[in-house]
Amino acid sequence: MVFTSRIALASIAVFCTARIAMATDVRGAYQLSPGDTVEVGIASLPDWPRRAVVQMDGTIALPQVGMIAVAGLTSTDLQTRMETILPSKIFHMRLSDGRDQSVVVKPGDVTAIIADYRPVYVTGDVLTPGQQTYRPMMTARQAIAVAGGYNLLRSRFVQSGPDPVDLRRDYESLWGEYTKDYFHSIRVKAELQDKDSIDPQIPQGSPLPDSFGTAIARAEGESLEIALGDYHQEQSFLDKAVKDAASQAEVLAKRQQVEAEGIKADEQDLARVTKLYEAGNLTNNRLADVRRALLLSSSEALQTSVELMRTRRQQAEYARQREHLESQRRIGLLTDLKDSEAQLADLTAKLHAASQKLQPTGASGLPLPVAGETIRAQVTIVRKVGDEWRKLAADEDTVVAPGDTIEASFASDVQNAAIQ
Repeated sequence: MVFTSRIALASIAVFCTARIAMATDVRGAYQLSPGDTVEVGIASLPDWPRRAVVQMDGTIALPQVGMIAVAGLTSTDLQTRMETILPSKIFHMRLSDGRDQSVVVKPGDVTAIIADYRPVYVTGDVLTPGQQTYRPMMTARQAIAVAGGYNLLRSRFVQSGPDPVDLRRDYESLWGEYTKDYFHSIRVKAELQDKDSIDPQIPQGSPLPDSFGTAIARAEGESLEIALGDYHQEQSFLDKAVKDAASQAEVLAKRQQVEAEGIKADEQDLARVTKLYEAGNLTNNRLADVRRALLLSSSEALQTSVELMRTRRQQAEYARQREHLESQRRIGLLTDLKDSEAQLADLTAKLHAASQKLQPTGASGLPLPVAGETIRAQVTIVRKVGDEWRKLAADEDTVVAPGDTIEASFASDVQNAAIQ
């Protein structure tokens, strides 16, 4: 557990460090890269300033100066380098009479700035993806706004097909079906856990009136109470039957014991009377009476044994019925729950499709909520760090850098969890 916690803390630290490093790259001193444009001016030369684009090899070309390496320089470094290089050069200026005059450049006469930055690129679920001019401290939100805002179906140039009113009706009808199956699934789960109530919270994002969801939740709650009441009543009946059978079996077992003792006494009496009869001391009638008494007690004992066996068998039958009641109930509820979950998955897919169809051409904003999910816009910045391109997690307020590619997309909580 301690080792897992350390790994989690280390992962958080790495993520935070990456986000801080990303912000530092933007907010710190920017370094010139190929594609940027610099502007160099010399106060003593009227035909300056001159603009030059940083080439792929990291250099710029200035008239009368030549190639100068500037890639990797900050704005301050660029100013310093130009103040060092330009005064060492001899510049010629043509006078009004046509003569050339040499001009000595002083460091204080030189100005060097970054005139234009490399463009940024916006792609994904926006209205007009493509290249944009970069502005200092530009955020992802601003770049997406310039791209026309979010648009889930930017490829749908012509809105055609069914009437939007019919689509909206179908969308709300699917939500009605989803709400019914949602609360039914909740009720089945509560019944499986032997709970006597359900959570009446309506699925998030439903466009239907709250009264509809409340009515469905109330009906399912009443169904739960009736089902549990009926189950508990039948369970109580079987429990009482098992208890009564156990009590009757106990009484019969005691009677059987008493009758067994009676039979033993009658057998002893028969043996004694038979001995006296054989000795001629008793009549035949007395012997017959004793034999009839033994036969009667034996018959009663046999009847008690049969009744005891029947009672115990009935007790076992009641116990088996109780177990069968519970197992069949759980099998039925699990089957019902499986069907409800499958229906919910099918309705979720249909709601996704209906939500996309309802997005008009050029619409800016998030898609309609589906099946209680929360739809969020995700922003990813693709940036070259050193010699490799990296995808950096960001949000709409993240400051972008020149040359970044901003990927905008929609995702739900369920999709995010699946990706993670």
